[in-house]
Amino acid sequence: MKRMKQIVGILLILAAVAALVYWETDGRSRITTVKILVANENIAKGAIITAPMLSVVGAMPETVVEGALTPAEAGRAYGKAAVQDIAKNQQISGSLFCEPGEQEISKLSPFLIKGEWIDSRSSSLRQGDSISIYNRDGSRHLGNFKVVFVQDVADNEITEWGIVDHLEILTEVSEYRKIVRFIDEEQGKLLIVQRGSE
Repeated sequence: MKRMKQIVGILLILAAVAALVYWETDGRSRITTVKILVANENIAKGAIITAPMLSVVGAMPETVVEGALTPAEAGRAYGKAAVQDIAKNQQISGSLFCEPGEQEISKLSPFLIKGEWIDSRSSSLRQGDSISIYNRDGSRHLGNFKVVFVQDVADNEITEWGIVDHLEILTEVSEYRKIVRFIDEEQGKLLIVQRGSE
């Protein structure tokens, strides 16, 4: 009987150690993260998306961009054309793709909002957010736009945390020229107001 208790005790200890190892290696991420698709490589604008170009990662829910595709939604990306350059490890959302050939007739393109143009913006800006751009004091509205890329001073995409330096917005050439003209002619600075994700 004593020997049986010793064996049961040893088995319980081994089970506890195994559970701890599982929790640290896989269990925690299964419970606290969600599975999303990211680019497995740098993808050029216009490239047709295939399965090897994408991979699945676990991400904390608060870092997932609006519209990020899950592994079950991968079919929404396969066979589509990238509407912009996509950086390796960038989260994948449906707004990054269109039907092949559709991009050629689209009037929308990503345009850069330089860091030195920006007077104020939220540090929580991320890809997929909708923003309004105003002059510094908010008295002049320069347009509403979709954010397609947020980068730090070293041109790295910010997906979780970091100091926002510059960003890219999706717009028409004519709308972008209005912003550039405001910067050039009035030496103005931009107030970027985050409107959330649509």
